Formats: sequence, C-alpha cells, structure tokens
Amino acid sequence: MNDATDIDNLLDATLDDLEDLPSFQPFPAGVHKVQASLNMADINGNQAVELSLKGMETLELVDAANTVAIKEGDSSNTIFMLNNEYGRGNLKKVCAPIGVALGTGVIREVIEQCKDLECVVITSIRTDKNDPDKKYLNIKELQVV
Repeated sequence: MNDATDIDNLLDATLDDLEDLPSFQPFPAGVHKVQASLNMADINGNQAVELSLKGMETLELVDAANTVAIKEGDSSNTIFMLNNEYGRGNLKKVCAPIGVALGTGVIREVIEQCKDLECVVITSIRTDKNDPDKKYLNIKELQVV
C-alpha cells in the first residue's frame, strides 16, 4: 500500500477480505520446495548465518497422517552458529550445493548471493533438550532447483 487510496480501500474492506497471517514455525519433517535466502546474524553477541525459507509447497511429508503441509508463503528459518564446529559443519552442508549453483566457493559470496534461491529441502524437527515445547528446524539436505 503506497497511497491513501489503498489504505481507504483496505479500511473499507471486511475482516474476511484480509489474508490470513502466514505461518512462521518449523516446517514439518518432509520434503519442501522453498525460496532460500542466507544472511549474517548476531545471536546474543555471537556471529551466525541465518537460512530463511519461504514455503512454496510440500512435496512429501514424513508423517502425512498427522502433519499438515506448508502453505505457500509460510516461512521458517534455521541458524548456523559460527562459534562451534557443528554450526560451521551444518553451514558447509547447506552452502555447498548453493555455492555450486552460484559458481562460487567463497562463503561470503554464497551468503551475499543467496537471495530467494529456489530449492528443495529435506527437513526434520529437533526438540529443545531443556524445553520440549520448543521445536527447531533441521535441514538434512538442500538441493538447488
């Protein structure tokens, strides 16, 4: 909405006319087509790389009987902490196919160039060991489409 006319039209609409809020939570375990973007992040004073995913469609669910597929526009993310070998190793696993698709092996270039890149991801869910209500997205595999 860029002008007063758009706002007036919005205010004259009914609540049913408004789109629902896209979901932001870990995608369910399965295979999903997404748009992927990488960005640098600061998490509690620690450097990290954030992989943001914007859902396009679910291709397959691990538990189709009890899990709802993502809707187009749903978003999720995962963080790779750079201060430990697990974060760096998972970053490498995710960035390797992106780097090949972009034609670079330089981490900074992969992060800077990976914006809304169409990919297929295989996901799983990890539960926080201290809080079973907290769920985190794991990327088991990423392929650039």
